[in-house]
Amino acid sequence: MKNIKFSDCSTEGFHNDIPCESYQCPYSAKRFPSFGISETLPAMFTTVKSKKVLLALSVINGSLILLLFILLDDIYSKVSYRTNELVNRKNKTILIWNSPHIVDTFSFGYGHEPFIEHQCPVSDCIVFDNSSSLPLEEYDAILIHVHELWMTHMPTFSRNKRQRFVFLTQESPNSMTNLDVTTMGNVFNWTMSYKFNSDIQMLYGRIHPRSTAPKTRDETRQRIRETQSAKNYAANKTGQVAWMVSHCNTPGQRETYVTQLRKFIPVHVYGACGNFRCPHSKMSKYISDPQCYAMLESKYKFYLSFENSICKDYVTEKFFEAMNRRLIPIVYGGANYSQIAPVHSYINALEYSPEELANYLKILDANDTLYNEFFWWKDHYEVESGVHQMSRHGFCDLCKKLHHDEGVIKSYTELESDWLPSTQCKRIS
Repeated sequence: MKNIKFSDCSTEGFHNDIPCESYQCPYSAKRFPSFGISETLPAMFTTVKSKKVLLALSVINGSLILLLFILLDDIYSKVSYRTNELVNRKNKTILIWNSPHIVDTFSFGYGHEPFIEHQCPVSDCIVFDNSSSLPLEEYDAILIHVHELWMTHMPTFSRNKRQRFVFLTQESPNSMTNLDVTTMGNVFNWTMSYKFNSDIQMLYGRIHPRSTAPKTRDETRQRIRETQSAKNYAANKTGQVAWMVSHCNTPGQRETYVTQLRKFIPVHVYGACGNFRCPHSKMSKYISDPQCYAMLESKYKFYLSFENSICKDYVTEKFFEAMNRRLIPIVYGGANYSQIAPVHSYINALEYSPEELANYLKILDANDTLYNEFFWWKDHYEVESGVHQMSRHGFCDLCKKLHHDEGVIKSYTELESDWLPSTQCKRIS
């Protein structure tokens, strides 16, 4: 842009009908309002006759501009020093290579502060969402949302030997049809996902035993008997089965099972695939608002926690949200639920035909004692769920691993055994 003299500006901050800012007018009050330069100052110059006064004012304003540049330089120096200080202070640097808007990453946050705010046991890490923040080879870990690679590309540069490429996903293999994992041998060093064998687990939820949790089957049976008269979880519930769903056609064919189930028992379907409505979370259109679950637990006895894919270890938030409520979840998925949840806390739909399941639900619906037995575990286990809490676990564990696993760098020679749909998922015909 063209620079002009201060005296060329009009009293309104224009030069030849063009704003001074467009010419980078060095003395425009609009550019430096914090230094108290009045917009009427140019008019003063038109009335001042004394060259000495004019010279004095010019010197004063020149000094102000010089002072401004000194202050700005000091500010930028401090910012630069602060960034370098963080990087050089043995902090591990983590880059989100693509799709930083995805809820499982942005909910944790960026920079160094989230590791402090989330009280990570090891907090000397920084998360970046802009690849130009540092040279690519200087990041300690580069996280790649592999299910989003169809919108971008893999980073290409000369990697250093200590750097980790992290295979990151919360999606099942059935949802990654655009990804050819057969071409990804010797690329990734770690995996970060819902799978139990991941290097860093990024789960949808966890269920922890409390100190009072039973240790044996006999103790469990005793706790179930004790539950019978403790509390009536069926009280005031008028509905039987509810289901919230946004994907109507799925690889796991859950919709086919529900269609058959509805022939034998009423199922109220909320969302895009049914006649009932409930708002989505502000964070994602695929996450239901907490108020929806509050409504469901007050009205219904059973909730269909049906996954869109029947894949190993794939259990999403819909199961843990139901477990957190006064609902009996009916599960439909490929995980071993007995490794995730207490015995007799859920019903596995895949162990029943739709008609058999409907008949069993009718028995429980008619008998509060039998219904309440499914809540025996509530006082002895704790459910942990929600994207904020689970992303905290993921990134805290990642930071800890970056600091503790600085030895030999491994890489996955192949990923097909864990991420091909044909090896990890079932198709229901």
